[in-house]
Parts: sequence; C-alpha cells; structure tokens
Amino acid sequence: MLVGMPLLQVLDRLGCGGIILSTGGQVLAVNSGAQRILQETFGLADPEVENLDGDGREFVKRLLRRGRTRIPVDEDSWILMEREGKRPLIMNATPVPVLSADGPHTVLMLLDLDAAPQANRLALERIFRLTPTESRLATMLANGATLAEAAEAQDVSVATARTQLKAIFAKTHTHRQAELVMLISRLSALPW
Repeated sequence: MLVGMPLLQVLDRLGCGGIILSTGGQVLAVNSGAQRILQETFGLADPEVENLDGDGREFVKRLLRRGRTRIPVDEDSWILMEREGKRPLIMNATPVPVLSADGPHTVLMLLDLDAAPQANRLALERIFRLTPTESRLATMLANGATLAEAAEAQDVSVATARTQLKAIFAKTHTHRQAELVMLISRLSALPW
C-alpha cells in the first residue's frame, strides 16, 4: 500500500481532494474527493474516474491549466480555479521529499469550497460523551441545518431540540452554534 493513502483519507474526511503524483507526474493515488472533482470538471464516466491511477496525468494537467489566479499564501502559491455556478476550487501542489521507497512525490490538494468536512458522530459520542440523539443533532447543525429543521428531521419539538443543544454545549464546552460547528469541523480529521 502506498504510504500516502492515510493522508488521502484524511483529506477526504476534511472535504478535500487529494492526488499523489510521482516525480515524473504519473498519478499514483487519488482519493474520492479528487475523483468527484475531476468527474464534475471534465464530465468523466465512472469507469474513467476509477482508472485515474497511472492514466490520470492528462486530467491533472488540464485541471492545473484551468487555474487562472495565483494566491500567495506564506511562501506557497495556491491556484484559484473559478467554476460556473459554484464556489472556486483552490489547488496547491506540495512536494513531499520522502513519501515511500519509490522516492519523492507531490501531493496535489484540491480544496473544494462547496464540499464540507464529514462530521464524525462517533468521535463526538466518545470524546464528549454525547448521546446518539445529541450527536445527530450536532452533526445536522454542523451540516447547515437550522435548529427548527433538525428538530423536524428528528421528529421532536424545537423546545426539545433546544434542550438537547444546551446539553451539547455543556458537554462540549461550547457556548454558541458557530463554536460547536468549528469544533465538529476540527474533529472531521479523525477516522470513524
């Protein structure tokens, strides 16, 4: 197994695409986020997306050519790609000197501003001792639902959802929904 696969899995959980390229530019591994981005960008069929390893070099080149604006962040250069009817895609290529016995590689990170990190309900339950009902409510809120929408989806009153939210705040040491959402976003890097 390629050493970079755990990295690609973490990027997936964070809502990012990831592609590991060899020194020569061959695609060594692609996570599902990058497959989705390439599929949407180039209208690829499922079999084409599944066979990107090794053969995806041309798609990566085409993707990089679509980037029009360079955004300097620290000493890195991030590339902004505008998309029709969507938020932009931000790309960054990071050289990794020693990723495996095969030598140096590059990780192309694709930050899709329309994708959200995957909320980790199990981590919420284990770390903060939330009940399954509380973790469901917290993840619904983290995914953008209002308290009323989450209450309706769980078939409880808004007052009951508000009581559950107070318990969530107490257990997670948060005080506002925005703070809770940030906490849940940070936990998305943890495996399920």
